[in-house]
Amino acid sequence: MNREEIDLSHTGGITRLIHRVENLIQIGIAFSLLGIAAVILVYTVYHLVHQLASGREIIHTSIRAIQDILLVIIILEVLWTVVNYIESQSIPLEPFLFIAIISGVRGLILQSTKTIEAGHQDIYTIAMEIGIHGVSILLLVVALYILRKSRCFLKMEKEWGTKRSPKD
Repeated sequence: MNREEIDLSHTGGITRLIHRVENLIQIGIAFSLLGIAAVILVYTVYHLVHQLASGREIIHTSIRAIQDILLVIIILEVLWTVVNYIESQSIPLEPFLFIAIISGVRGLILQSTKTIEAGHQDIYTIAMEIGIHGVSILLLVVALYILRKSRCFLKMEKEWGTKRSPKD
């Protein structure tokens, strides 16, 4: 039997098995992300209540809680990206833009809190980093706007194209 005559009838079954295993792994990743988000959220609420009950500074405690909640939102965006991939086998760009925007906001908050404790020499560096975070957030929002408008445009163009009668 030469190479061209090899029976390939089993490859369909192997491919289906690989897809099933891949889906199980992705489902495991989704549940892991959900568990991690839940643990971080519970810890954040516990830490916030504990710090406030012990009379700690409310500003730093609140800022830390906001940063942790934003991290949970990022994890949930990644989770929904995984779920969307499991369902449709495609990865949209939009969730990654959301994740980048939320990460930028987290960085902006972090840099802003550094100004409270910074010395006179560090203020310029921190101000530059805040500006960079602000500009990057603005660019990401513009990119998200362009992405959404292009989808609307493509949808309108598709609908318009199907309503036109073909020229004879």
